[in-house]
Amino acid sequence: MFKNAAQFDVLRSVAFGSITSSYVALGPVLPGYAVQLTFKNATNAVIYLSVDGVTDIIAIPSGWGEADDVRANAPEDTDYFYSEGTQFYIKYSGSAPTSGSFYMQVLLAIVGG
Repeated sequence: MFKNAAQFDVLRSVAFGSITSSYVALGPVLPGYAVQLTFKNATNAVIYLSVDGVTDIIAIPSGWGEADDVRANAPEDTDYFYSEGTQFYIKYSGSAPTSGSFYMQVLLAIVGG
């Protein structure tokens, strides 16, 4: 048995018609500590990401995706996680999307799993 493991959480998505110029929740809060987040913007608009529903932290262009892996170069198994309970929010920038969805995949850390 491995000392630590990783497990995918539920896919989070918001369809274009539910994305507004004000922040909307992107699925449920993180149920545990996450080591990797992957964002995919399959809409035809620029999408902003926030963790407080107010502050723009990342702009993701239409048709773009990115993976953020905070554990990639961490020296210890317990270093660098996205915090349990974190809620992510999205909104559009400029023109409203007219097609597609925005997705977020979460890879959770299962310590001692």
